[in-house]
Amino acid sequence: MSPFSSTGLVAQDHNTRKPVLLAVDDDAGTLLLTREFFGAEGYEVLTAADGNLALNLLRQNTPDVILLDVLMPGPDGYEVCRRIRQTPHLRGVPVIILTSLDDPASEEEAYRIGAWDFVSKPVHWPGLMHRVQYAMRAARALHAERAANRFARVINQSPNEVLIFDAQSLRLLDANVSAVLNLGYSRSELLEREFSSLLFNGSAANLSRNLALVKGAKQDHFHLQMLRSDGSSYPTEGTLLYADDDEPSVFIAILQDATEKRRIENELHRLSFYDDLTGLPNRRHLHEQASRLLSLAERKGSRCAICLLDIDDISQINNSLGPAAGDRILQEMSQRLADVVRGFDIVARDESLTVQNSGLQLARFAGDEFILVLGDLTDPVDPARAAERALQAISQPCDSVPGSPRVTASIGISLYPDDGDNLELLVQHAHTALHSAKAAGKNRYSFFTDSLNQRILGRLQLERELHEAIDTHGFELHYQPIVDDDLQRVVGAECLIRWPRPEGMRFPDQFIPLAEQTGLILPIGAWVMREALAHLQAWQDRVPEDFYLAINISGLQARQPNFVDSVRTLLQEFPVRPEQLCFEITESLLIDDLDAAATWLRDIEAMGIRIALDDFGTGYSALAYLVRLPVNCIKIDRGFTSQLDTDREQAAVAAAIFQMAQALGLGVVAEGVETREQLSALRAMGRCEIQGWMIGKAMPEADFERFLGCYPEAVAEA
Repeated sequence: MSPFSSTGLVAQDHNTRKPVLLAVDDDAGTLLLTREFFGAEGYEVLTAADGNLALNLLRQNTPDVILLDVLMPGPDGYEVCRRIRQTPHLRGVPVIILTSLDDPASEEEAYRIGAWDFVSKPVHWPGLMHRVQYAMRAARALHAERAANRFARVINQSPNEVLIFDAQSLRLLDANVSAVLNLGYSRSELLEREFSSLLFNGSAANLSRNLALVKGAKQDHFHLQMLRSDGSSYPTEGTLLYADDDEPSVFIAILQDATEKRRIENELHRLSFYDDLTGLPNRRHLHEQASRLLSLAERKGSRCAICLLDIDDISQINNSLGPAAGDRILQEMSQRLADVVRGFDIVARDESLTVQNSGLQLARFAGDEFILVLGDLTDPVDPARAAERALQAISQPCDSVPGSPRVTASIGISLYPDDGDNLELLVQHAHTALHSAKAAGKNRYSFFTDSLNQRILGRLQLERELHEAIDTHGFELHYQPIVDDDLQRVVGAECLIRWPRPEGMRFPDQFIPLAEQTGLILPIGAWVMREALAHLQAWQDRVPEDFYLAINISGLQARQPNFVDSVRTLLQEFPVRPEQLCFEITESLLIDDLDAAATWLRDIEAMGIRIALDDFGTGYSALAYLVRLPVNCIKIDRGFTSQLDTDREQAAVAAAIFQMAQALGLGVVAEGVETREQLSALRAMGRCEIQGWMIGKAMPEADFERFLGCYPEAVAEA
């Protein structure tokens, strides 16, 4: 039975007031008997001796039932009944005609004018009581039905969705017109579904918890995402009620479509926090987000950068092409900035900063400044790279304004915490740096701190030169010989990269750290590997059968998924024996993921390539590395060998390394051997291979070939 149709249930009035009965009769005895009988049954009895008195009483009172005589002075009972039925607040009150008339015509007239019942005198009081009670129950039922119909019309005309569903099965029992229309089902389709099937994702997942809250009277207001029949969803806000006063127990959902409200809220948010011209965050949004980034950087001990970018000479474009063209350029520039900045950084257009801080009274700031906030920086060069990308993007031809002059920008950069510990101070210092960039000729960036500026510029210049050297094969591979400890045979050589420059030779410690930070070590390492294999192939008839080349492998190289496959490919291209290669790795390469390192090292070992642990004793030196990994030899760092003849503690450490290597069956290479005394000390500790200036410095390919041809005589003469 639907509460939105014509016969639904409504809450009934269970108050305990006495029912009110009005008796109208010109016979005083009848009035007295009526008062006594019904008074004894708990009624409040009002009496009137004629029709006029009755009508006067009814203007101030609404009884539950009226007993009305017909033959009276003044207006008779029929007339009084007629007037009662014409009075709005009395139309539903049952009227029982109580008269001495008993003919059919009188009875028919009574019903015609609206009487509920017709009782002839003399009165049978118990029977009259039953008739009165029946009339009152019927009046209440009729009133309830009319109220339910009225309520159903109101609910069906309501823009809010109303759904009633079974508290146990969650099956829908009824729905109003708004729910049917919004959800896109027919009413019959809707009543075949469970309420949970009308909820989208998270709302459906939380339904059980929400219903428990409603049952416990802990919460009744919820935000629900409703799911339409076509698969689309929409937000609602509303109330969930629980009713268990009848069977079955039900939940009633009264929901308001919040789509327009959310749209307005989103629009207000956009207007409050985003620039209307470019769609970028405005200064208010920037302040909130940047403050969070600074707080996060403080907790993590990391850096942030404030990059203040100003479009150079935008006023000239406005003057020559008009403000609309200037606005289109700003829109295009903002999109370019958004494209080049990392996703977790903020790009904001500042429409008020200069006006507020300059002290100038302007009508409106032109809005040609942007702020880039770069967060969670690990390298102070990162903001410079971002600035270079931004300047390059800005300087591209402007598609939105054909024929416009080339657009450039200047950028001022301040760093947190180096240049300030709050946003206002950082922006102020970025402004100072911006003025420096403009004073230096525009179309450039500048850091607030001059020393940092010079250091960053130098580092970026080195990076550019590294790119150029990679593209033009501007490196050289030098070879430092490795001999046996009898100094009779060249057993191998370590490949060492050199970078010839007009100002002089650059050594690995001057550029390899930057190459590793920037990822350029990958193409450099690939070049070293190819160059070494090419030379090794060319030397096959000049070197002993057990001669090998030692190649340093960086951690970034080793972690590349295709590293092992690339080595296999090179061995196919240059048909040298894998045993003639030795990959030197450092302990720092192993500590991040020992298991992963063990996997690729075993793949390398399976090819026949030897593996040496370089700079042994200077790093973590865990015995687990030597036990778990397929290492063939260890290289004693020059820090130990250089002090063997002068420092007893260093000599003791070197001796322990020899003993450990002997116990594990590993070879030993001693680096940095420069004197006969150091050589003698090493020989006393055990067998090893010797590398150092005593034998020879790293030398170019041609010099190394000559060295191979005259060894050991050249060393003996030296």
